[in-house]
Amino acid sequence: MFFSVVIPVYNRTDLLKNAIESVLLQTYDNYEVIVVDDGSLIDIFKVLRPYLSRINYIKIPENKGVSFARNVGIENSNYDFIAFLDSDDIWLPNKLKLQKDFMEKNRFLICHTDEFWFKNGRFVNQGRKHGKYGGKIFAKILDFCRISPSSVVIHKDIFRHVGLFDVGLPVCEDYDMWLRIALHYSIGYLPIKTIIKVAHNGHQLSLNTPYLEYYRLLSLCKLLKFNFLNETMKKSAIIELERKFSIVLEGLKKKNI
Repeated sequence: MFFSVVIPVYNRTDLLKNAIESVLLQTYDNYEVIVVDDGSLIDIFKVLRPYLSRINYIKIPENKGVSFARNVGIENSNYDFIAFLDSDDIWLPNKLKLQKDFMEKNRFLICHTDEFWFKNGRFVNQGRKHGKYGGKIFAKILDFCRISPSSVVIHKDIFRHVGLFDVGLPVCEDYDMWLRIALHYSIGYLPIKTIIKVAHNGHQLSLNTPYLEYYRLLSLCKLLKFNFLNETMKKSAIIELERKFSIVLEGLKKKNI
């Protein structure tokens, strides 16, 4: 099994090196690394010089968002299995090996794992509401994004089936993707922490974009326009759509909009 590791980056140099080195330190080494520079205004190439012999660097002329950058990485990949890594996250050394063994044994085309959370200089515990699941999990991931992109390995056949990331969503594009996949596929979950998910104020889109539920609502509306959902899925999606609509409406009222 060979992996194409896609790392999108925009205006980040300090943590990017940690992300790249966490890939280069993997115990399983059948991979390529693709760094997609999403129109950064700073010189990302200069930072990457020590790694250029071991990575494929792609520069997008102007900033088009993380979805576009991930899609470029997928389209320029040479291997069938795509592994994503956000430029502020870190893989633990055995991540690829553990997922390779797990996916081969269970014949999954997509797999995600548990994770450590690191925020403001310390590790923090995940709340119960952030529980993760495997299998036919469509109904269980309707509330919010329960799958971290940096933990995911996915076969390209899935993208050929459900499409690439939605470039029209500035955030929650991962939520949208996992729902589309969960409509058709069983999603493997390896309950081992294989990544360190780093949260830091001032840099994360999800922490700096208001009305996240609005974008999740848009995703659900889009999903319900198609006839892919069976009656059980449709019922679950409509219930969640109504809940999210109430949340968005209440937020607008508080803002006097």
